[in-house]
Amino acid sequence: MPPSRPRPRSRREEARERLLHATIRTLATEGYGGTTARSIARTGGFAPGVIYYHFENLEDLLLAALRYTSRQRMAAYQEALGSCAGAAELLDRLRDLYAEDMREDGHIAAVQELFTAAATAPRLREELLAHIGPWSEFAAAAFRRLAAGTAVEEVVPSAQLGSIAVATFLGLQTLTHLDGDRSRVEELFEVAKPAAILWDGLTGRASSQPDADPDPDADEA
Repeated sequence: MPPSRPRPRSRREEARERLLHATIRTLATEGYGGTTARSIARTGGFAPGVIYYHFENLEDLLLAALRYTSRQRMAAYQEALGSCAGAAELLDRLRDLYAEDMREDGHIAAVQELFTAAATAPRLREELLAHIGPWSEFAAAAFRRLAAGTAVEEVVPSAQLGSIAVATFLGLQTLTHLDGDRSRVEELFEVAKPAAILWDGLTGRASSQPDADPDPDADEA
């Protein structure tokens, strides 16, 4: 039986996704305070009234945009990290994903704007807190995979490490968002790389990436 083809998206679904993209880009460029129905419409190239055809109010649109971008990035992280065999490979892929986060329609900047606004927006605060849980569990699962089959498998506090990893990342991103200095995260990757290589050496982890083709002239040297 041939695989079923994905259902074509309706015009309504396409319009809704266009709204979500425009909202993320507007948050990233205009900030939370500058993200209005008019500014989102200007970014997306549609009339402001379109927003209220799909969403009851601006807050509902912001919440939907947060869910949308979080799902998109979670799917990307799951695909990229699911086959990692060692810590060094995991770190390299995380570095690539971070670079994508900085480019993808302003995902990082948009989420940081929503975190800043959450202090005075109860619904937004609840939504953000609900999203932290799955990301912490995702990080914890990565720690469990790295420890699996090792002598410390039973004592690694993966849940706590997952929460710490997410909190650290959010804290660094908040500082980056405030002063625009991205070097902190890059420095963190550089500092972590020797530890990742050491862990792989101690545990005998190997990269899941295929080995490079051998040099055909190597035997002739």
